Amino acid sequence: MTGCYNHFKKFVESRLSMMKRSMKGGVYVEESKVESTIEDLPVPQRLVIPLKQHKGPPCKSLLKKGKGVKIGDEIGKSEDEFSAPIYATVSGKVAGLPKRFPDIRGGIAPAVEIESDGKEEWSISSSPQEPLQQNPEVLLKAIQQMGLVDFGIDAIPLSTKFEFAQSKRINTLIINGIDLEPGVSVRYKLVTEKKQELLGGIKLAKKILNVNTAYLAIEAKNTLAQEQLPGLVSGVAELAVLESKFPQGIDIFMVKAITGKEVPSPNGVPEDVGVCVLGADTVIVLWDALKEMRPVIDQVITVYGAVNKPKNLRVRIGTPLKNVLSHCGVNGNIAKVIVGGPMMGLAQYSLEIPVTKEITAIYVQRQSDLIVISDQKCINCGWCVKVCPMGLLPNVIASFCQVDMFEEAESYNLSYCIECGCCAYVCPAKIPLLHWIKYGKSQLKREEQ
Repeated sequence: MTGCYNHFKKFVESRLSMMKRSMKGGVYVEESKVESTIEDLPVPQRLVIPLKQHKGPPCKSLLKKGKGVKIGDEIGKSEDEFSAPIYATVSGKVAGLPKRFPDIRGGIAPAVEIESDGKEEWSISSSPQEPLQQNPEVLLKAIQQMGLVDFGIDAIPLSTKFEFAQSKRINTLIINGIDLEPGVSVRYKLVTEKKQELLGGIKLAKKILNVNTAYLAIEAKNTLAQEQLPGLVSGVAELAVLESKFPQGIDIFMVKAITGKEVPSPNGVPEDVGVCVLGADTVIVLWDALKEMRPVIDQVITVYGAVNKPKNLRVRIGTPLKNVLSHCGVNGNIAKVIVGGPMMGLAQYSLEIPVTKEITAIYVQRQSDLIVISDQKCINCGWCVKVCPMGLLPNVIASFCQVDMFEEAESYNLSYCIECGCCAYVCPAKIPLLHWIKYGKSQLKREEQ
């Protein structure tokens, strides 16, 4: 009887752990995941590799025009802890060293332009390792040397993130298998297409951080992952199924939903409450890179929206956006191209901008998809307040920012805003709430300087 009771108890506990967890606020965005298998995009004849693909300052170029390069050659280096070394992603010849190349944030950064020779030659031969047999210090050094980052718009160098987490003596690891933006399907596909690499990456991260407790977060919509992953990760990580809701994929809300811990605001990070959050795509690449002892040369992205053929693609870093869009059947009849997604992404003014470690998706809009904003006054419906995941009053804050009353806006916790865009998404008056809030935050920061 005792054995039967224990079995039943474990069964109930496993079912409860699989129940959907959620967050306060947020929105249910109509979306369709891109279900296509991840495919390789042909390597273009010419690539432009930015020397800033991370949170910190740009790397310094190590090359001269006309020099021959091979895949894996280091082409940019910086000593800053928030910068990661940059490597050639194609073999060929340096065709140019533009110092003012446009980046995804609307700024400029130096870059290296490489003309491919089509040979795909590596400067380093693959030497398969057993990374789990290495000590954390050796692993961290290799991670830093290979320029690995935690994928996303901030692209924090992974070695820096690990070292910071170690200094905070974290006790819990969360692997984020949820794509941040609606429609983006990178993690959605990777957690089932690269299961063994995912498992290896989780083990590596646990070893480096010296933690026993780990969770793998997936969204309720990912039914295939719910079928395939419980047995695979058993004993390594607990599977946490979260409601398919935006912005559930943001770290601070994931920490709250899974552990119950509140990350302090503003400017708090999960490590402040003993938790480290890493993307599923990050730990998969971590395993691949340390297993082969080679730097990352490509990026998995979702291309969707107003495209004829929505796809999940593995794209060589440095490939211009125009090449990616052409492959997906995009013609010239488009109004806006956004990297990242419809809610928090960044609109681009040039399709010459290349794919980098910071880009996880390309979202395309036609003219008919664009939302026409209004100068109508707030009707005080309260929808923006209801959906704000930070519990703010977006209508009040935006009103103050609109008339340059930034200190008054800050008294309503302007700086707590995470810029998710939920308020603007639901506003029936079509007021550009997020625009005014971003404006207010930037002006307040300028005044403080």
